[in-house]
Amino acid sequence: MIRRLTAGRTGEPADVLSVAELPDDPPPGPGEVRLAVRTVGLNFLDVMLCRGEYPVQPDPPMTPGVEAAGRVVAAGAGAGHLLDQEVLACPVLPRGALGSTVTVDAAVVVPLPSAMDPVIVAALPVTYQTAWFALERAGLTAGQTVLVHAGAGGVGIAAIQLAVARGVRVLATAGGPAKTAICRDQGAEVAIDYTTDDFVPAVLAATGGRGVDAVVDPVGGDVFARTWECLAFEGRLVAVGAAGGAPPPVDPLRLMAANATLVGLSWGSQYPWRRASAVGAAYRELFDMCASGAVRPPISRVVSLDEAPAALTELAERRTTGKIIVRIDEGEGP
Repeated sequence: MIRRLTAGRTGEPADVLSVAELPDDPPPGPGEVRLAVRTVGLNFLDVMLCRGEYPVQPDPPMTPGVEAAGRVVAAGAGAGHLLDQEVLACPVLPRGALGSTVTVDAAVVVPLPSAMDPVIVAALPVTYQTAWFALERAGLTAGQTVLVHAGAGGVGIAAIQLAVARGVRVLATAGGPAKTAICRDQGAEVAIDYTTDDFVPAVLAATGGRGVDAVVDPVGGDVFARTWECLAFEGRLVAVGAAGGAPPPVDPLRLMAANATLVGLSWGSQYPWRRASAVGAAYRELFDMCASGAVRPPISRVVSLDEAPAALTELAERRTTGKIIVRIDEGEGP
């Protein structure tokens, strides 16, 4: 038997998720591997999945968890070379990672360098890969300026760290003095508390009225609507999430008048399959940056599988900073 966190219907995480004892998984099929899961990173998209709000929404029953570290304990035809390796993987929903084991396509499995902490590994895929490609899509180069919304969140912290490593000047928004302090600690030159200050004039003041070259926006909603006022000539707004609600429609005439570019980015639903070589190259650089200290995934805390629904509720209510990692007890594995 294995333990797995499952939602049989849609709703708030604490209301719909429960840990179930289930029969062992069937053997992996061709091109698949089964992991004994060590750690799983939690993300706001897990909340959206529980609520039925994710753009690529699987039908219940569904197990959330899209980034995992673990050991390959079984392999189907064509994937035997991965057997017994410690790996990072992004499972395909509805077979999420929050359980003792998960079976995944070998194409989304990345072997790990020796001695990498599985807690750190589980903090990398969604947040750091999203931030990595957001900066790529924004075309940011050394000496330019980026505004990162929700800078104390998972994607926000990753974007700040990676932008600083590129030589990009970073402005960030966050809610409250504790979170703005986190932004500054990560390397943001300017951190704006949106609970007390209007971020638009603050950004313009910090850039001498010019605005920023690009914005990384995981928030959406009204924040997205006002962010256009922060862009410099030919500025780029990269929308990577909607934690604050769906953004309003964009008038193409406004884009034209501002000579602005709107870029959409959903990393997990496309990139591991459509840009596999670029994703692999990004992972290799991220592993090196972790080893050198240039990337420091901030771990808020580590919780058990049984504590995951409550942790997702905290994440949904924006009461977290950094990353929450679920540690699967060794006794729960095969």
